[in-house]
Amino acid sequence: MRVVALQQGYHCNGVEGRSRGGAGAALGGASPMASCSGMCRAQVSLVSPLVSRRGSDWYGGELAQGRVGQLGSRGRSRGMGMPRAMLQWNRKPELAGEVPRVVVITSGKGGVGKTTTTANLGMCLARLNFKVVAIDADVGLRNLDLLLGLENRVNYTAMEVLNGECRLDQALIRDKRWTNFELLCINKPRYKMPLGFGGKALTWLVDALKKRPEGQPHFILIDCPAGIDAGFITAITPAQEAILVTTPDITSLRDADRVTGLLECDGIKDIKMVVNRVRSDMIKGEDMMSVLDVQEMLGLPLLGVIPEDSEVIKSTNRGYPLVLKNPPTLAGLALEQMAWRLVEKDSMKAVMIEEAPPKRGFLQGLMGGK
Repeated sequence: MRVVALQQGYHCNGVEGRSRGGAGAALGGASPMASCSGMCRAQVSLVSPLVSRRGSDWYGGELAQGRVGQLGSRGRSRGMGMPRAMLQWNRKPELAGEVPRVVVITSGKGGVGKTTTTANLGMCLARLNFKVVAIDADVGLRNLDLLLGLENRVNYTAMEVLNGECRLDQALIRDKRWTNFELLCINKPRYKMPLGFGGKALTWLVDALKKRPEGQPHFILIDCPAGIDAGFITAITPAQEAILVTTPDITSLRDADRVTGLLECDGIKDIKMVVNRVRSDMIKGEDMMSVLDVQEMLGLPLLGVIPEDSEVIKSTNRGYPLVLKNPPTLAGLALEQMAWRLVEKDSMKAVMIEEAPPKRGFLQGLMGGK
């Protein structure tokens, strides 16, 4: 079996499109992303019933090899015109919801990619010309500044702001690469955990960001600590939306299910799921749960699927967000598309399809071979 995730819209390498029939790029199967230079190498003969009636919505510039390219050439020969994705290269995603949107990135289990997702999503949103403030709500063990390469610039934190030792704009660290992205750390890692810091203090900081003289940000991303203790309760208190990061293993799914219930009890209804570290070879060998299985277990809308990529570790150690890497990687493209869906409050669908049986040659068919 092969797992693909069909999304409602896509954006890669500056090109995006929107599918009338609800079919876009294929994720988690062969090649996880569609781009302006080519679609994935999925067997389109199996996916074609999911595409629109004329098949013209399965597009992406010059289509890749195999049956996708054959379908694209037939579509152009029938007078369907150029792919609409190429005609919308300068389109900007439309911001949905009230500004600012306070989003908490959580999981319950540690080590599934919350901080990596926060750093790269924030950088993607900044590249889309949105003002973003990322708050590292992990009071005891902060790491968001390391992933962004800003650890040497943290002179003041939110604790100095709350104690009246500095202003809020002094604690905000502006990224030099994209000046509309700012980082706010709660505490310094060598300091003791402040006993007086809780949900009310974080809510006060969020309200202060909304009332800044230079204007409120479009997005406030809160990097939630692992677990469901006081740090988790503090991080989700001011949030309006939640992104639940999980991996396709049973321990992560159990924690994610528990966290989902806690978020709903706290009044957060807009919860989307990100499936991280997906390996199509293990899914094919039935050694890993598919994206469809994960979605059926948790019952949450799917924001994105991130394939396993060794470049994630390299970018983390260098303090350089993966989405800034050129040429882009598969995981970076997946994060970029997640940012587009987050802006427009969109989601994607996961379906399971079977691989096409291998074609028999003429002599094999003549001699009855398999």
